[in-house]
Amino acid sequence: MKKFSTTQIVIIAIGIIGGAIGIFGKFDGWDYNRYFPFFYSGLTMVWIAFLPKKDCCCNLFKRRTAQKS
Repeated sequence: MKKFSTTQIVIIAIGIIGGAIGIFGKFDGWDYNRYFPFFYSGLTMVWIAFLPKKDCCCNLFKRRTAQKS
């Protein structure tokens, strides 16, 4: 398992809290428009924390130069 940076830990925590609020609202009888934004944004935050860092992203459209032997 990889080590998370402090930023990733904070984003995961916010996502879990948002998801928990959404689940609580669902079972507490809130309207769909009240609980779904919390649930959806919470799960999105958790997913975003696992994306690769910006500097290790590979660009599919970047031209590759031929390596000299």
